[in-house]
Amino acid sequence: MKNFLGIIVLGLLLSGNAYADKEYAHKKHGMSDDLFKEMDLNNDKFISEIEFNETYEKHSDDNHDSDDEHGSKEELFEEMDLNKDNSISRSEFEEIYKKHSLEHEQEKN
Repeated sequence: MKNFLGIIVLGLLLSGNAYADKEYAHKKHGMSDDLFKEMDLNNDKFISEIEFNETYEKHSDDNHDSDDEHGSKEELFEEMDLNKDNSISRSEFEEIYKKHSLEHEQEKN
């Protein structure tokens, strides 16, 4: 019985890891989709500069070792706003999230 439960737990862990890799999970932050939703306060599918500023401190304090891990708040918003329209779309967010996740993986290795 213990072996059977162990196999089930292992299967769940492996399937979770496959999903996480596919979505470019970052161990400190969780899934990019979850974080985007958390930062999109008015649920309009964009993170405005105001929303970013309101949610950045909590996110940064909870997940980063230092304030300048990804540069200043302003620099990070500017980096994430790829088309320079003063908001971050889901695709922009995911692109930079993926980049930062890969950087953290490289630092770890």
